[in-house]
Amino acid sequence: MDMISDNDSNIQILKSFISDFISPLSSKSFSLGLGLMLLDQTHSAMSFGINMIISPLVSLVFLIPIGNLVDRFQHKKILLANILIRVVALIIFLLSLSVFSGKSIILPTLVFVTINAITVNISDTCYSASVHELVNEQKIQKLSSITQTAIAISTVLSPAIGVVLYSWVGFSGFILVGIIANLLASIVVVSMTFHYEASSGKQINQTELGIKNQLENFKESFAFIKENNIIVYIILFSIILNFFYTSLVIGVPFIIKQQFHFGNTTVGLLETASAVGMLVGSISLSLLPDRKKERRVLFLSIAIPLLILDLQIIVLGGVFTIFKSQQMISAFGSLSVGIVALSLVVLNIIVQAYLQTIIPTKFLGRVMGTLFAANTSIMPIGTLIFTYVFQNMSSGGIIFIFSGVILFMYTLLLLPKIRPLL
Repeated sequence: MDMISDNDSNIQILKSFISDFISPLSSKSFSLGLGLMLLDQTHSAMSFGINMIISPLVSLVFLIPIGNLVDRFQHKKILLANILIRVVALIIFLLSLSVFSGKSIILPTLVFVTINAITVNISDTCYSASVHELVNEQKIQKLSSITQTAIAISTVLSPAIGVVLYSWVGFSGFILVGIIANLLASIVVVSMTFHYEASSGKQINQTELGIKNQLENFKESFAFIKENNIIVYIILFSIILNFFYTSLVIGVPFIIKQQFHFGNTTVGLLETASAVGMLVGSISLSLLPDRKKERRVLFLSIAIPLLILDLQIIVLGGVFTIFKSQQMISAFGSLSVGIVALSLVVLNIIVQAYLQTIIPTKFLGRVMGTLFAANTSIMPIGTLIFTYVFQNMSSGGIIFIFSGVILFMYTLLLLPKIRPLL
């Protein structure tokens, strides 16, 4: 692989920001429009929950083939083919709207959402595995920070854009906008330079595409994970963290609407605070110098946001337990949720940049695919459990306090094991 200069890395980071802004903005806005369309057509409460069910299933079922695909083929070709498949799926979905209506629209929707979930999974895994080909090692954290910044901005803007577009052009117009956005993203990808390893021609013969060889290739990545305890600990902790994070996703709107009867304004305020926290965290890390090669600095960069995150979940539980007025809950709840989001995005950027630094490119797709699958698969389980718990307990704040204490104790047990491995 040719050495990538700082100037070339900065150009790649800018292009990555544009691509990572267009794609999530289009995807998140489209998801909202899809939910509104299904609600109008089917009047079902599940209209906004289909993607939450399909995505984890796709992550599990396609974990092995996607990981092998990303590690065996050139990433630029994968990304471009992926965009083409998504555009074709959008066109077919658009045509199906004239054939299906009412509750029958759920059939083409399920097909499209499944194809879209597969392409999103491939894109996320492929981008994570491409970092060594896009920027030099000194710029990896900046690339991760800029990516999170783009996602945070799109998260803030997408609800408003989604509602406005749905009102102006309807769902058919929404699909056309999605097609245009994907074509723009493809132009950006075409302009990006991927510096492939000289030893990796990524030439694939037919036997490597067989099911047996697919399993053998993935066993190779699992053996690599087992040999690196730090990766095992990171995957295990991310599963636990995502499980308890679902308590916030489920619990915050439930407590505000069902326990306090405050309505959607307060829910929207706390969601905005969360998006702002993400944005502040990602921008801050993109501006700070990367000193993570120092083991002590790396450990503190992981431990501090992790402990703050745990404590803020406890604090949020205290806010919902102590305060009763809408003004106090809006103010202190927004502050607490914002700090949780900031801590989470900082932790995510640092850990992801660290993994992308220590994992060889030939394993990166399969390892990151395993991490993504583990994270997404635990969330439906957390959703079911915490939905039941919140519906059967009168004080939701106590649940947050209990969750935060367990997570804090688990963190204190895990950190001493992680430190010598960094």
